Amino acid sequence: MSVSDTVKFYVSADQPPAAPAPTPVLSAPVPPPPPAAAERVREWSFVNVHTGRRVAVSCLRGCTADHDLEQQVPIDPDDVWCQVVDEAVSLPINDSGLPENLCVLRATLNVMPFSTTIAQRLPHVSVEVVQDQWIEGLDPDGLATVIGTLRGQLDRLEVAQAELVAARAEYQSPR
Repeated sequence: MSVSDTVKFYVSADQPPAAPAPTPVLSAPVPPPPPAAAERVREWSFVNVHTGRRVAVSCLRGCTADHDLEQQVPIDPDDVWCQVVDEAVSLPINDSGLPENLCVLRATLNVMPFSTTIAQRLPHVSVEVVQDQWIEGLDPDGLATVIGTLRGQLDRLEVAQAELVAARAEYQSPR
């Protein structure tokens, strides 16, 4: 029986190995609760660089973007966007021989109310898979697909962890 078969036996029989190794618990920041319905939506205006007219904007609830510059100089309406940024989580990733803490799996809720891309005029999510590498413009179904894919990969990582625990126990046992 291989180590992999042993692990599968324990998993399928819901019986832990005789001497289970402690499982590390990874902690991540708990996301803040959704903003209260009473939270005021920021309202501001900008001058359209093409028409010279002032245009009113109501921010996405919870928007953390700084719109000060947009209010001071004429801008292209396509450059107006609101964003709610999730808290960053990092992991040590070895990309060049030395581990470096890089941001992973951060989500931003975005809306670009005057975008020439119609889908971006509705709230959508972008996911920073690893620092500066994004999956952008996700609608609810697209985000559900990403979540499902990641959840499936996490399930496979948990199996790999169980196999690793068993392999180490077997490797370190006296022969």
